[in-house]
Amino acid sequence: MDIKYFKLRKAWRPLNHKFDLGGFLKINPVHASGYFVMRIFTLKETEYLPFYIYHLKYYLENNTDGSEQAFLTKIIEYIDKDIRSREILHYYKTITKTRVYNLSKFREALKQVDKWEITLTNEDRIKKSVSYVQDIMDWQNVNDTRTVLSKLLFDEVGSDKFFIEYKNIIEERDRLKAELADKISELNNQKKKYKAIAPKNKIQIISGDHKPLLDLFLQMKDLENPSTKRGYLHASPDTWASLLSNYFEYGDKNMPKDNQREIIWGSVRDYFLGKSGISMLNPDNREKYFHIKESNRYNR
Repeated sequence: MDIKYFKLRKAWRPLNHKFDLGGFLKINPVHASGYFVMRIFTLKETEYLPFYIYHLKYYLENNTDGSEQAFLTKIIEYIDKDIRSREILHYYKTITKTRVYNLSKFREALKQVDKWEITLTNEDRIKKSVSYVQDIMDWQNVNDTRTVLSKLLFDEVGSDKFFIEYKNIIEERDRLKAELADKISELNNQKKKYKAIAPKNKIQIISGDHKPLLDLFLQMKDLENPSTKRGYLHASPDTWASLLSNYFEYGDKNMPKDNQREIIWGSVRDYFLGKSGISMLNPDNREKYFHIKESNRYNR
């Protein structure tokens, strides 16, 4: 019965809600679907979805076995039935054209909540099928439309399976394309942020390799503040490695044999993780590299 789908008002009483259905003098539950359709003609386009959601909520609260898919299916059934009857019986009347237009706009608005392709018209379905055929042809790199259409439409065995299989493949491809586009957009945004802070010219290592530079930063990492006798600097191994790789490189006249100008972030990071160069800070190596020591400034 239609009453289970829609919230009706009570006769001879004020409206509890502006979306309740029925006239003031008499309410007949048999005409609930008609009340629903007629109310659409009084709504603004911005009220279409709130109106739909209001009655959907009523339906779900009063039908424990109900679902939005079932509700939307019934709504589209009522809308299409009303459109057909108006076009057949009163096609040439101006009010008919206006109301068919309003129902079509309401139907179009419901596409926003349609997860099941219930709102697709026959024309929409044909366009989508043609689109799938073209996608299948592109995907298989074939130009024989007849072969694809015959497989899709005329095979007695397996045609539905063929269509569903390739439909799923194409939809998965489109999903991955969209995901890739999002990742590319995210990467481009990160590049813009990096360019905003990255130096135009890096500090050049013009003599020797980067080991002495590493030694300096490893010592800086463990420096204590002489006045507090506590650690002075703190950062993650990733940050220390980024500092070296982003701001230092080999100079033109001091390129390594592999012609690799950049200081590799991953290799440098291993030093700060303690995976490489553990002996670099050994006192015996102090003569090889720089040595940071406390000055007499704090003793004055």
